[in-house]
Amino acid sequence: MSRAAAYRIHALCQGWRECDASLLLYLADAGRKARLPYFFWLLEPVGGGPPGGGAQPEGSRKPLLVDTGFLEGQCRARYAQFEGYRRHRDLLAPFKLEPKDVETVILSHLHWDHFGAARLFPEARFHLQRRELGFWRGPAGEHAFLRHYLADLGDAAWLEEEGRLHLLEGDAEIAPGVSVHPVGGHTPGLQVVRVRTEEGWAVLAVDAAYVYRSLESMIPPGIHVRVDEALSALDRVKELADRPSLIFPGHDAETLARYAETAPGVRRLA
Repeated sequence: MSRAAAYRIHALCQGWRECDASLLLYLADAGRKARLPYFFWLLEPVGGGPPGGGAQPEGSRKPLLVDTGFLEGQCRARYAQFEGYRRHRDLLAPFKLEPKDVETVILSHLHWDHFGAARLFPEARFHLQRRELGFWRGPAGEHAFLRHYLADLGDAAWLEEEGRLHLLEGDAEIAPGVSVHPVGGHTPGLQVVRVRTEEGWAVLAVDAAYVYRSLESMIPPGIHVRVDEALSALDRVKELADRPSLIFPGHDAETLARYAETAPGVRRLA
């Protein structure tokens, strides 16, 4: 792969909690406890150099974030036993980045753990599928069970007022070597992210697959709006990646075991 178009993918772990395993795999392993880590991701241009790292050539590419993660108060309010919380500032520091330096955020969907910290990024432009926002603002999004997982939509309204929310309709290139692909299922407007790496085309499946086993066994995540779309999403993720080892699920504790920390809470995936 050309270095000019390649990115490194880093998983930034904000902590974890214990959950029932059926949350990870629909109707599977009920009663068994499992660790549920929470990630957002940084896409680092190969050879681009992060802000703060010295002079950059004109037109050089900059890091992108996939999702925002969440604030400590948000996870503590939901899960008293949440463990190992890490702040955004600490997770971004190894890249010589502060939240104010981030210019581009891809939002996979609007659940609280993926869109809970938008206000930390005052200079960023956010990319979201129009269908996702429309669903949550419509009558179907009013069901209490579904809204339990929803972020504060006031943050989306704030971004719209500031002109920083870019609503997409279908597949789109966000930057050379980075594209988004709506798959639905988990939420109606869930989008996965395809990234050109030096190892080939990789896919951040995010919540199209919580765990590797979901892709291996074709079992959707335990939380979804439409099971048929959730299954089709698994097929689509496989089509977009060059090989299975370049697909990265959204909440698998196996990620913590497979990839060594390069800094506290940070793991390079590709």
